[in-house]
Amino acid sequence: MGYPCAVSESRAPTPRRVGILMLSYEFPPLGGGTGNACHHVLTELRHDSGVDVDLVTAGAGPPFASDASWGDSIRIHRLPVVKKSVHFWTPSELARWTRLAHRCARGLAAERRFDLCHCWSGWPSGLIGYSLRRRLPYVVALRGSDVPGYNPRLRILDPLVFRHLSRRVWREASAVTAVSEHLKALARRTESEVAIDVIGNGVDTSYFTPGAARREFTILFVGRLVERKGLIYLLRAFRALCERDHGCRLVIAGDGPDRRRLQEFCSQARIGDRVSFLGVVPTSDLRAVYRDASVFVMPAIQEGMSNAVLEAMASGLPVVMTATGGSDAIRGNGTIVESRDEGSLRLALARYLENPDLARTEGETSRRLAAGMTWERVAAAYRELYERVLRRGEA
Repeated sequence: MGYPCAVSESRAPTPRRVGILMLSYEFPPLGGGTGNACHHVLTELRHDSGVDVDLVTAGAGPPFASDASWGDSIRIHRLPVVKKSVHFWTPSELARWTRLAHRCARGLAAERRFDLCHCWSGWPSGLIGYSLRRRLPYVVALRGSDVPGYNPRLRILDPLVFRHLSRRVWREASAVTAVSEHLKALARRTESEVAIDVIGNGVDTSYFTPGAARREFTILFVGRLVERKGLIYLLRAFRALCERDHGCRLVIAGDGPDRRRLQEFCSQARIGDRVSFLGVVPTSDLRAVYRDASVFVMPAIQEGMSNAVLEAMASGLPVVMTATGGSDAIRGNGTIVESRDEGSLRLALARYLENPDLARTEGETSRRLAAGMTWERVAAAYRELYERVLRRGEA
């Protein structure tokens, strides 16, 4: 009979777990693409025996409320922010979250030992990482509106405030990532000296799957109804398409401040009976919306990397989109059009309407490409980034 203590002494030392303080003002059910990405990366990291994560985010309930469903290695701290909309943030709501998150992050950093801080977005999360820089290194994941020049609503504040803040936050970060090559190029207009890695989004190909052949030609858009999504140009293109062909319809899934204006345009253009505004569609119902479509359109003026594009690809749809974030994901499959150009949008849509075989072939290619863009790969890329930052700190 052996001796357990002797056996344990002969084993190699157990590697120390990496402690991550993670900051994201969005997390399901609040927010959009950033929260979705954070959720999926955490889902993957939950299975990594070498990582512990404390996420500071927003939600209903008391501060420091942990969700036991994530297990022992992932702790979710939802800070109470009273919101007018689940999917949109007002300046006052962001300011409140930032104050609460800064206080929470400082308390956690004093209480526990973290190896680094992962900030989802350059602001407001990156500002908190910057404030903690003397305690632990931080990485910034740029997502879209946190990059100057991305959001039209910030056209005045970007040069006055956010450009200067961004430079300071990015320069002090141990690593900076962008969600697409397009966003990286935009970020370099603000700061050309900081190295920026590209870590894109992923997609759940087991959930988003192709459906049966569609009888009626259905054009689909999924996303927020805001100016930068370019929906007015899609509606103008669709109006012109309807003048030539009456066997098509347009489905718009999502909500936002531009909804009323877009619906008024449809009424005035007499295409209201062919355009369906679904509002916000729960994830549990979203798969069916993709499966009922013939082609997916993303007419954005600016986009970081659209989760919806990847979901459409996984659902076996051909994609029409502008040369914004995520256009590199289609890799020559689908159609790239000029932004703010309803003429090129109409021609691209007519091409698929008139050629069902092309739509089917490109849809099959979309599905194959999506199979290589999993959230597991995205999480592995962030995990490797963490290790690289830590090795650099130990050197």
